[in-house]
Parts: sequence; C-alpha cells; structure tokens
Amino acid sequence: MSRKIILCMSIIMCCVVAAGAAWADVKLPDPKRGGGDGIFGLLEKRASGTRGDFPKNDISLDELSTILWAATGLNRDGKGWTVPTAGGKSPYVKIYAVKPDGVFLYDWKEHSLVEISNKNALGEITGDGFVKESPCVLVFVTDAGDLGSMASLNAGNSLAYIATGAMTQNIYLAADSLGISGRYMVSFNGDGMKNELKLRDGETPLCIMPLGKRQ
Repeated sequence: MSRKIILCMSIIMCCVVAAGAAWADVKLPDPKRGGGDGIFGLLEKRASGTRGDFPKNDISLDELSTILWAATGLNRDGKGWTVPTAGGKSPYVKIYAVKPDGVFLYDWKEHSLVEISNKNALGEITGDGFVKESPCVLVFVTDAGDLGSMASLNAGNSLAYIATGAMTQNIYLAADSLGISGRYMVSFNGDGMKNELKLRDGETPLCIMPLGKRQ
C-alpha cells in the first residue's frame, strides 16, 4: 500500500473519530416554561417516589431539559441564579445525569449534556435495585475549588448541601408538574461513582436523585 493511500486513510479515520466524539454530546431542547399546576398546588402534592413502586417509564429529552433548567437556577433570562452561589459565580455543585446510554455532565451555560462515557453505570453508583432500573439518576457533586474565598465556610460541605437542597426542591416541583417522580437519596457507592463520573480530587458526590415517569 502506498504512503499516499495510508496518509489519506489516516486523515479519514481522524475525521471519523472527531465527528463521533462531538456527536456524543447532547444539545438539550428549549425547556418548558409554562403550563402545569401552580406553585401552591405543586407544593401540596409534592412527594418523594416510594421504593416499592417507583416508576420506571422513560423520561423524554424535553422533560429532562426542563428538569435540569429548573434545577440550576440559571433560568431567568440573565437576571441571575435562583440557587445559592459563591460570590456570584456559577453554583459550586455540578449535576451529572446517569442513564442507560451513558454518563453526562450538565453544562449550565450551553444547556447541554457533555458525555463522560457511553457506559451504563447505574449498577456501579448504587446497590439499590429500583435506582439501578431508573431511566435517569441525577448525581450532585461539589467542587471545593469552585468556592474560592468562601471555602473556609464550607465545613462539612454545609454550603454545598444548602445549594443542593435548593436545586433538588426545584427538581421536585418541576418533575411533579411533568408527571415525574423523584427521590432524594444519600446512599450510593462513592468509590464507584468517583470512578464512573471521572471525578478529580476535591470533587465530592453529595447525593443522588433517581427520576421516573409516572403513567
């Protein structure tokens, strides 16, 4: 085989690999900003999904888009965040979506899912049967490096848990409006999660939240 043919084939392979890597990321559709029950109706019926009959029906990309948009607080058309932040910077808690088709990091600014891997890692992050069968599990991870000068105030990840509480409450309300159940949980496989999410030193998983569509 001539050197020219080999060179051409190498260029083609590089292009295919690059295209595949870019295709793995998912640009989310615009979130739903209207409809559903009012805030007081949602607060009245808001509840965690139960272990025994937790729904396992798939969540659409449109629904996941709305839930993640509600969670972060970057949802008021440039007016700032609706969750606690450190010195006005982006929240110091990241959200990962673990699904049967892969592990993704939610990018607040681009409103997209950045692929971490294409592996079904649900069984690696938890031993709970109903969680492993969920169509989507959100994982909340704090990054100590994002706190800056406020790091000394974060004893026991207290600031991070406050931010996570605000995010998960937003998720509960948005999910209920869409007919989706969620459950806040602090039981998970920390070592497995760090490996599957490819977390760095200083990044700490705080909790998980399985989601499932009700009939």
